[in-house]
Amino acid sequence: MMGFRCPVVEGDSLTVIKKLQARVEDKSILRPIIHHIRDLEHYFEKVVYLFIPRSVNDAAYTLAVERRRSQRSGFGVDGVSASVTRSMERDWRSWMQTNQRLS
Repeated sequence: MMGFRCPVVEGDSLTVIKKLQARVEDKSILRPIIHHIRDLEHYFEKVVYLFIPRSVNDAAYTLAVERRRSQRSGFGVDGVSASVTRSMERDWRSWMQTNQRLS
């Protein structure tokens, strides 16, 4: 409805991301969640699932906390708050430091 055709879904649960990336029927306790997410895939041309370590994902947590406090649901397409912007900057610095060590 909002015109998104190829979303990238990021998560900090490697188990869930691997199950979503695998194209086999899941038989674990996560089956209802995986099945529901896969049902939603039909609304898009393509969905990409990426694992993002929690250590560089503070912005998502900050955004979720703010949404919960304001009791708003759905997607935030109206911009982000200053606290989420600061979290994104911290995440970016952390990600850069991690990748510099790996290079």
